[in-house]
Amino acid sequence: MRSLNHRQMLAFRAVMISGSMTAAGRILNITQPAVTRLVRDLEADLGLTLFIRKWSSVRPTPEAVALFREVEKYFEAMERVRESAREMREKSEGRLRIAAMSTLSSGALPEAIRRYRQKGPDMDFFIHSDNSVHILDALQRSEFSIGLGRVPPERTDVDHIEMPVSTAICLLPKAHPLAQREVISVADLDGQPFISLGVSSLLRMQIEAEMEAAGVQPGRTAQTLYSNTVPSYVSAGLGISIADIFSVIGVDLQKIAVRPFTPAIEFRFSAIFPAIGRSRGGELFSKVFQDVVRDQVENVNRLFTR
Repeated sequence: MRSLNHRQMLAFRAVMISGSMTAAGRILNITQPAVTRLVRDLEADLGLTLFIRKWSSVRPTPEAVALFREVEKYFEAMERVRESAREMREKSEGRLRIAAMSTLSSGALPEAIRRYRQKGPDMDFFIHSDNSVHILDALQRSEFSIGLGRVPPERTDVDHIEMPVSTAICLLPKAHPLAQREVISVADLDGQPFISLGVSSLLRMQIEAEMEAAGVQPGRTAQTLYSNTVPSYVSAGLGISIADIFSVIGVDLQKIAVRPFTPAIEFRFSAIFPAIGRSRGGELFSKVFQDVVRDQVENVNRLFTR
């Protein structure tokens, strides 16, 4: 098999992203026939059929979808090489690559970046949202400058700094009868329409364990993968939910009531450093982020004392 051709992979990636040979040609500033030739050559080199062609449309095969994941890794690696060269050339850290749980990406992370830049470092940021299992794995391969995710207590091999601990909260539609209560208990969830988190969420597993222990069965449910999307479903009146405090940061609370939840379910996570060691930028960002988390936990807790 010949070495893979960079232009072939560019063409393949453009077709996968744009959905057609013609659109890929516009993206790459080449003709549609040129894109078609590059893709056909790649198929011949790999011995795979990547697209089902019908008239002017193309549909990726399962092999193409699987290959696309690997091609994306290739382009991400190329970007890291380019960025490393820039840092060597300018003798500085030019970019912070941050892998974070999605719940942090819409509120805590933007605020931390704003405060970080106020301290003076001239830095670009690359943010990647993922679950904690994948974040830990990526940091062990030193793919990011810093990670923000859960670290199991048994993982003594991971260099990390624990962030301030918070507890799960209850989100309810403003007009819901339970919103009149000061605290929502697990027993209150019985029979109630419920917005649940994705099956890979540790918080969901903890909530379900409390429900099972209390003999609670929620009513009709809607499932959303990321906790920072929960407020949208609650404000639409689709149910109540238990989520982390970061899910409500920056959210308009005109249609949502936020209440403490009992029994308390702790939400713990850490700033995680790569296996090759801490960078100056990564360590500074962890301290800034720690301050942001502390402030946001206090701000949400103030909602309960009004």
